[in-house]
Amino acid sequence: MKEATERIKQFALDKGADAVGIASVAEIKRLVPQGYSPDDLLKGAKSVIVSGNRRYTSGTWFTSNIDVIHRQRAAMGGRDAVALAVARFIEEEYGYASISIVPAMFDSGINPVISLKVLAEMAGLGTRCMAGGIILSREHGLLGFVAAITTMELVPDRPLAEPVCPHPACISMWERRKTTPCMEACSAIGGRIENGRLKEVRWFRQLCATRALTTMNGAYIRLLADIMDETDPERRKYLAIGQARRYIEDPPGRGIWGRCIECMRVCPVNRNAIKLQHQVV
Repeated sequence: MKEATERIKQFALDKGADAVGIASVAEIKRLVPQGYSPDDLLKGAKSVIVSGNRRYTSGTWFTSNIDVIHRQRAAMGGRDAVALAVARFIEEEYGYASISIVPAMFDSGINPVISLKVLAEMAGLGTRCMAGGIILSREHGLLGFVAAITTMELVPDRPLAEPVCPHPACISMWERRKTTPCMEACSAIGGRIENGRLKEVRWFRQLCATRALTTMNGAYIRLLADIMDETDPERRKYLAIGQARRYIEDPPGRGIWGRCIECMRVCPVNRNAIKLQHQVV
């Protein structure tokens, strides 16, 4: 089993993953609500192979053009392909049923059928941070996660013993000013630190939705109400088929969801990871 586990991990790395971990379905079930476990999606599931890819090149973090930053995320399709490749590899090589899980798999609205955050944490790929509960890796910073659920029993990794967040610089800043770099960058982020550990993490979804999530399905739903209420014909035309609608519809077609990543641009953990990956000059 150990040899097969290492072989599957190496396969994921060869397919482009930056980090790979294994999570036990039995352990995941102890943490998640009923109906949101991997074996609710695949009966008899025993293991979850979680892979993470860096969302951007190191240079992307240094550009000031927000559109350029988010167009880089269109390359995340390569990340999703890793999950499918791993699932197929397990079925073809070992004969165990497997399915791939990617971020786009929602049941309704923005409610996921399973939490990739939980899977990543249980696979030892990072821990949650003050910035809205984003999973951060000490070695890779911000990662985008996908997973392959399988009925094959593999050797699981363990959650990290020590949290990645808060960074010592953030602890010092909190002790002096009761804030952190990510809080200063985004008013939708809140929480508190006690004894050098995250005590509370808050993300104000409504505030984020109106400020950053302006180019996705939820934004179009809000626009529909404005179209229906508008009495001026020219204004209604602008909203229905003009630039307002194009602004909302065009970015998702290019793989751009949301318009903000400022918390990670100032995060010491993420910035240190960028330096570790490449010496950018």
